[in-house]
Amino acid sequence: MAKTKNRWLIAASAVGIHASIGSVYAYSAWKMPLENTFGWSSPKTSMAFSIAIFFLGLSAAFLGRYIERKGASKGGLLSAAFFCTGLIGSAAACWYENITLFYLFFGVVSGIGLGLGYITPVSTLVKWFPDRRGLATGLAIMGFGFGGLICAQLIDQFVPMQEEIVLHKDVKTYDYLQALESDPAAAARMIEGAPSLESYKAQSTEAAALYREKQTDSAEYAVVKATTDDYRSTLIYDKKSIASAFFFLGIIYLCIMVPSALYIAPPPEGYAEKFAAADPKKAKAIALKGEMTAKEALRTPGFYGLWLMLFINVSCGIAVIATAKKMGYEMVRLPVEMASLLVMGISLFNGLGRIIWATFSDFIGRSNTYVAFFAIQIIAFPLLANLTGAPVLFMIVTFLILSCYGGGFASIPAYISDLFGLKEMPTIHGYILTAWSCAGIVGPMINAYVYKQTHSYQGSLYVFGGAFVIALIISLLMKIEIKRINRHYSAQQIEAARPHTHGE
Repeated sequence: MAKTKNRWLIAASAVGIHASIGSVYAYSAWKMPLENTFGWSSPKTSMAFSIAIFFLGLSAAFLGRYIERKGASKGGLLSAAFFCTGLIGSAAACWYENITLFYLFFGVVSGIGLGLGYITPVSTLVKWFPDRRGLATGLAIMGFGFGGLICAQLIDQFVPMQEEIVLHKDVKTYDYLQALESDPAAAARMIEGAPSLESYKAQSTEAAALYREKQTDSAEYAVVKATTDDYRSTLIYDKKSIASAFFFLGIIYLCIMVPSALYIAPPPEGYAEKFAAADPKKAKAIALKGEMTAKEALRTPGFYGLWLMLFINVSCGIAVIATAKKMGYEMVRLPVEMASLLVMGISLFNGLGRIIWATFSDFIGRSNTYVAFFAIQIIAFPLLANLTGAPVLFMIVTFLILSCYGGGFASIPAYISDLFGLKEMPTIHGYILTAWSCAGIVGPMINAYVYKQTHSYQGSLYVFGGAFVIALIISLLMKIEIKRINRHYSAQQIEAARPHTHGE
């Protein structure tokens, strides 16, 4: 008889897979190197991230049944193959400065790996932790959030900033770099009259201080504002280091994902029953009210309530993630060091939110947890738009938003198992994750459109704050749906227990 595997090592393997694919959350750390070095516009670089999230949702939806049939281990290996091939292919795309190739490898190929890797460990881990389903999903999906924190550090090491310079606002960094290579005299003319970096930063700091002190009508503010409005600081990176970073990250994550996938396995038959028998106090937590197939779940309002809540939460949060570093740099003039800290903090709180909120949901219930998410963010997004003169508070509110964003992801699988059971959870979870794929396109598109129209991120933050009002209403309606489903299961159980006579 095969020895039962350790459920905590299963959890560690799940975290290994999710921490690897979660590196996608460090994408905002890639944006400035890609845009400045290759001349790709912000909407174009954001599109690569959106494509990856879109294919994450599609692969999760259509390959959920494959995971059910073939098992989590094979799903994890396939995820590693797609995801790491996507990163290595992205290295080639950067080397040849080909954004179409970048869309194919980073967006499509690694996106498929993301979807497979995301759903592979979750349903398996829920079965190993029948007493704490929220904790189980939080453990796995926590790794996804922390993956960005780890990757952001690796990107900073692999792609160090070479230089920070000041350019006129109408001069693109890429154009300056091209001129520097082909016509140094033209490059010199581009920076002629520009203040030194030290002078520019000093005037930016002074402008921010005067703004906080509400002295925007003063002559002093007009002078420093003229300089900061006409010029901008920009970062210079090395093309070769960007390509090599994608290549080495692909190799590193392959070495983590393959061993993790090989260890993952479902618990033995009857594991939950034996677990309950060993600790009768946990029997109530372990018991599921009923089981639904994916087709049955699709016919319930509850499925669409979950889909819409995830869609809104992700649309708003992912727009912040994709542009966080640039938003901080432009809105509150965060120094380069603090902007990197912002990216790290986003990944940290994204990960912490997953484990803390998911565990909390075991005690207060999933529906109450989602009500809390949306109530917090209705206030947080408009507040963020008004913190242009308070960089530290700006970072704190951003971290709070990202904790709710991560918690929304981590609590969804347990919410699904509460409503529909474990019978076809990977398939149902995959269908729900199509909300993520849609949100990955809609959120950044709204953000980019409003930014293009207003040259500021504040407008989109107000739009997202309004969207959370709708999400809050849906989360309250879900309480009614939960009661309806519970009555349905109770009626089924009563009918099954009722003695039947012949001829009935």
